[in-house]
Amino acid sequence: MNITLVSCCILQKRNKILVTSRPPSKSFSGFYEFPGGKLEKKESFYDAVIRELNEELGIKAKAQDLAIIDNITHSYKNNHIVIMAVFLLKKWSGLLKPRESQEIQWLLKSNIRKLNFLDGSKIILERLNSNFYNF
Repeated sequence: MNITLVSCCILQKRNKILVTSRPPSKSFSGFYEFPGGKLEKKESFYDAVIRELNEELGIKAKAQDLAIIDNITHSYKNNHIVIMAVFLLKKWSGLLKPRESQEIQWLLKSNIRKLNFLDGSKIILERLNSNFYNF
C-alpha cells in the first residue's frame, strides 16, 4: 500500500473559488484541481500548502490566514491512498498568476462541478455544492 499526504487549498475571492488545471508536464494533465500538492519530508500540512501556493501561483499565505476545513482520504484502485488536508484561504499577498503553465479560473461554486476533476477531489466538489463548508 502506498500512502501520499497532500495539502490543497480553496482560495475564495468575493463569491468565487479558484481552480487550476494540471500542468502539461504532470500526470493527469488537463484535469482540474485545487492548488496544492504533496508534502515533502518533515513538512507539515500547513507548510506544504504555503510552499505550494507560492510555487504554483506566486502568492504568499500566512498560517494564521489558513483555515483547515476538511480531511479527506481517498483510495485508488492501485492500492494507493491519498490523505488530503483541505484549507480555506481568503487573504494572501502577491500577484496571483500561474507559474507552471496551468490554466486558472475563478468560478462560482455552481460552475465548478462542470469541470473534469480527479476522483480524489470529487468529495470536495460535493461538499462545496451542499454548503458543507459553510462559507
